[in-house]
Amino acid sequence: MKNANSNRDDFSRPVIRALAARAGWQCCFDGCSKLTVGPSEEGPDKITTIGIAAHICAASPNFRRYDPNATHDQRSDISNGIWLCSDHATLIDRDDVTYSETSLRAMKRRHEEACARAVRVGSSSAPVSGLVALGPAIIVTATIAGIESDAWTFKLSHFLAGDPHEIATFIGSFSSVQPYDKYVLCNELGDGRAVTGAPSLKKDDDGYVLRCPVSPIFPRTDVRRIGSGLATNDESNDLFLDAKGDIACVSGSEYFPQRVKEVLSMQRGESPFHRGFGMRFFEYFQSYSGSPWLDLLFKLDVIRQASIPYEDTVTGRHYTPLQCVTRVHTVELLSDQPSANRLPVRLRLDVNGLGTWERELRIYMPTAEQMAEIANRPRFD
Repeated sequence: MKNANSNRDDFSRPVIRALAARAGWQCCFDGCSKLTVGPSEEGPDKITTIGIAAHICAASPNFRRYDPNATHDQRSDISNGIWLCSDHATLIDRDDVTYSETSLRAMKRRHEEACARAVRVGSSSAPVSGLVALGPAIIVTATIAGIESDAWTFKLSHFLAGDPHEIATFIGSFSSVQPYDKYVLCNELGDGRAVTGAPSLKKDDDGYVLRCPVSPIFPRTDVRRIGSGLATNDESNDLFLDAKGDIACVSGSEYFPQRVKEVLSMQRGESPFHRGFGMRFFEYFQSYSGSPWLDLLFKLDVIRQASIPYEDTVTGRHYTPLQCVTRVHTVELLSDQPSANRLPVRLRLDVNGLGTWERELRIYMPTAEQMAEIANRPRFD
C-alpha cells in the first residue's frame, strides 16, 4: 500500500494481521519469540502491542536492504515482511550486513515452521489453534465458553480478520446482513450454525466474550440420497465411458467423493448467478500459504459448506452444499503448492448414513490471473 504522504510502500492492514498471525504473535528474531500483544494497564478493554511488521527489503530508498529493482507490489507483499518485537525491528534496521535479506528470510522461515509444528502437536506454547468465524469478515482465535440449544458463547483472543469494531458493526447492522452471511463457525466443534439474531459482545476481566443466538442443527441428507452426477477420473478430472459405452455416472455414496471435490473446487465469486456461493480457499491460500493457520482456515471453510444452509434463489431450495456432512474433523494440505491447478488435501468427515469418512482428494485451485478474470465477468445475481 503506497503511503499517500511519502514514497514508502507500506503493508496493508490485512498483511500486517497475517504476518502477526503466521508468527503466533511472537517475535521471529532467532532466540527471541517474545509475545508481542497483551493487556494494557490503561484500562480493562485496552491492549498493548509491541510487534512491528518490518520490511525485509526496505519500503523506500535510502533505508537498509532497499531493492531498487523490486516493484511496489513486491515491497508491500507479505513475502517481504517479518514480524518482530520493537527492539529487534530497530536492530535489523541498523545493520544490514549481519541482518541481510537472506538471513532475515531464514529467520522468518524457521520461526513459522516452529509455529506450524507447535500447532500440529498441540504444544502449549503454540498460538491458540481454535478458530471461530462470525460471518465472512471476522475470524478470531477463541475457546468455547458455553453451548446452549439456542446460543453459542466464546472467549475471544486474537483477531486474524476483523476486530471488535467489526463485530460491533455486524451486531448493529444485523438486519441488513445477507442471510447467507449470518453464521458462526467453530473449528473446535467442527460445526457451525446460522445466527438467528444480533450477537452480543461483552467485556470481563479476561477479555471479550461473544454470544451468538443460533438456529437448531440444519437437517442433513442421507448420503445414499444426495443425487447423482457424471463420473470423473480422480487424476485427470475427465469424463469416461462405462462398460456399455455410455458416459459413466455415479450416485449416492459413490457420488459423495466427487460431490466433495466439486464443492471444494468452486471459489467464492466464481458463479455469475450466485456470487456468495463457493469456497474461500484461494483467498486463504494467498494470505496464509506456508503458515500454521492455513489448514485451520481451510477447515473453517469446509465447516461452512457442511453446516450453513444456502438458498437457491431459482428453486427456493435450502441446502448445505456438502449435504450430508455432519462434522468436519480435519482438513490437511498435503502439498505447499498446487500442481497443474490441483491441490492435494486429506479430509476426515462424519457423514450421515456412512459414518466417519477419510479420503485424499485433489481439488482445483485457480491462479491469481484466473481469479482476476473471474472477478471481471458479468454478474447475473
